[in-house]
Amino acid sequence: MVTVEFFGLYRLEYGIAAVELEVKNIEELFTQLEEKYKKYSAKELRNSIVIINDVNFMKLKKYKTKLKDGDNVLIMSPASGG
Repeated sequence: MVTVEFFGLYRLEYGIAAVELEVKNIEELFTQLEEKYKKYSAKELRNSIVIINDVNFMKLKKYKTKLKDGDNVLIMSPASGG
């Protein structure tokens, strides 16, 4: 299982702080979140700030990044301001 923690608008919209999912990579994680919660599409989630085991997702292999049991994924809503 992979632990997924939500921050920002995602935490508010999903109404939970974390969830455990059985997924193989980031794209599968986004697809499962879309199907399970129906709040954000996988396409929208691609704009998120993602950190996997304390490594910024942008330094990894994007959506093909493999996940394994025990991984911790942080998903934050994109920054906005004005």
